[in-house]
Formats: sequence, C-alpha cells, structure tokens
Amino acid sequence: MGSISLSGITKRFTDEGPEALSTVDLDIEDGEFVVLVGPSGCGKTTLLRIVAGLESATEGHVLIDGKDVSNVRPGDRDIAMVFQNYALFPHLTVEENIGFGLRVRRTSKAQRRQRVQEAAELLGLEDYLTRRPGELSGGQRQRVAMGRAIVRHPVAFLMDEPLSNLDAKLRVEMRAEISRLQRTLTATTIYVTHDQTEAMTMGDRVVVLDEGVVQQVDPPAELYRNPANSFVARFIGAPMMNMLYGSWSRGQLHVADRPVDEFKRVLDHVDGDLLVGIRPEHIRIVASDSRQAVVSGRVALVEHLGKEAQVHLDVDEKLTAATAGSFVATVDPAEAPAEGTMIGIGFDHDKAHFFETSSGLSINS
Repeated sequence: MGSISLSGITKRFTDEGPEALSTVDLDIEDGEFVVLVGPSGCGKTTLLRIVAGLESATEGHVLIDGKDVSNVRPGDRDIAMVFQNYALFPHLTVEENIGFGLRVRRTSKAQRRQRVQEAAELLGLEDYLTRRPGELSGGQRQRVAMGRAIVRHPVAFLMDEPLSNLDAKLRVEMRAEISRLQRTLTATTIYVTHDQTEAMTMGDRVVVLDEGVVQQVDPPAELYRNPANSFVARFIGAPMMNMLYGSWSRGQLHVADRPVDEFKRVLDHVDGDLLVGIRPEHIRIVASDSRQAVVSGRVALVEHLGKEAQVHLDVDEKLTAATAGSFVATVDPAEAPAEGTMIGIGFDHDKAHFFETSSGLSINS
C-alpha cells in the first residue's frame, strides 16, 4: 500500500512572510502517478519536500497509508526520492550506487546483490554494473538514480524534475521509460515538473499550482477540455490558449466589440464583460474584411513545424488579454499565409471557452 493524503498543507518560510503553499488538500491513491506542474516558484518542489519530510509544513498534515507522518523523520517515512542532479557517488560503481541505501540499512549481501540485479535488468543496466558514473551518459546516470530508489521497495516514489538535465531526445526517451517503469511496479509516484508536456503525457492526474494555490486537479484530457480557470487554460496547451476580451448581453456574444453571428450557445447567468478563450487549433483564417472575421491582424511570423504551421499575429492590444497583442493560430502548412499580410480570424464556436474577467473562473455555458 502507498496512499498519500495531504490535508490543509500551508507553508510560510518566515512568521510574517507570504504563503509559499496555501491550504493544499490532495488525496493520492495507491499506485497512482500524480504530476505537480506549474511555473517556477509556484510551490511544487516545496510540496514534494514536505511529503518527503525534508521540509515541515507550517500547518496541515501528511498521511501515508492513513498514518500521520507529519513529525516523522524523512528516513522513517519509507519514501524514495529521485533528484534533479542524480546525486550519485562518483567513486562508487553502478552496482555500489544502486545498492548503497540497502547497505546503509544493513541488508544482507546476498539480498542486496539480488535486488540490485533485478533493478539493473528492469532498467537495462546489466552491462554497466562495474562502471562509474563518469563513464555513463546522462540517461544512464538517471537510470542508476532510479535503480537506487527501486531497490528499496518503498511505499512511494518522489521525483523532482528528474529529466531537466537531459537533452530533448533523451527527455522523450526517459519520459516513456519512467511511465513504463511506474506501470510495471504499480508504485505510487509524485512527479514534479515545470514542463506541461511531461505532465500531460505521464500523469494519471495532474495538479496545477500557481503561487502556492492548487488551481485544478484532473486527468490530463479533462484539464485540456475543461480548464477550471483562465490560468489553467493558458498554462495547459502548446501553443497556449488565445484570450480575447468580449461581452454577453441580451443573448448576443460580442468579441472585440463585434457581434459574433450565428452563435448558438447560451451563456446562463452572464451579463457583461468576459474573456473568450480559443485554442490555436480551433481558429479559422479568413479574409480580413470577411463577416466571419472576429479579429483582424498582421502576420508577424510563420513557424513551419512539418505537419502544421504556427501563425503568429499582431492584433490590437486592446482586444487580446495577452502580452503585446500576441495571437497564435495552428493551420495546415499549405494554407499558411505569408508574413506581413493582413488576415481575419474566425473560430469554432463550439470549442470556445469563457471566463470571468475578474476571477478568471470558467463560465459554464
């Protein structure tokens, strides 16, 4: 068993300082892979360290398998942590690094050798057991760090941005490797990353944090389809969701002060200003003077990415809730307009999202 429950976790580093974490409640089931994601400084690593016992919560409790471990030392929580920098001993061999924790716990030599061999086979390290970390690639060193955690048979794994030091190709390979390994071991895992692609491809559920506050906890597909607020909407998805200022009045949607013709949806309990969110893939490029053009803009840049092209537009800053009036559409490369041309933007009404301007909360239509 390896369930983890966080109840009312609040963290302040000084008595009068701001809250690094604010009343975090989270229940993680045995065998679940949960990813903590958010921008730098949002509190995700602090939360992981509190679970590990490396930091103490100012308020709240950490429960592992129903037992309150808030005041239990890190070494007695039966949790294994994989760090960003691998933390390998350069003078020890791969076999000695993997088995180091077992040796500290005075596990018998025979049992230690057996567990190390099992972990090495699982991670494809059988041929590297006599080498030292300096003779390994980045991906191999990361496997060694994971092997050291695996051999302990802990109740849960905690991973703090373990792939951030790898190049792009290795990150993709190790992302798949960690996912495969977690499913093989059926081990409860909390994984910290600032990379939303990692979060969306790896987690059973994703916890989105901003400024120490949990914004949403859901499976990846639900986060993308139904973001709880404008922060989640823009953080999850690449390129990020476009936001336009709009309003709803007397059964009519206006975007950028222009009525949106043939809008069939009804926004209940809404009267006044709102934010309209449109993902880049749900945008249609039309003539700038077309009736379907909700917004017009000049093409600033076209990025050709093989199967698609990303069209970056400069639009009036008064119309878009984004920095410097930026706006991105994803289109078929054959249909990409030339840079410098004026185009219009229409969008799929059924795929639009709506948010309150003040709170950013989602408006359900």
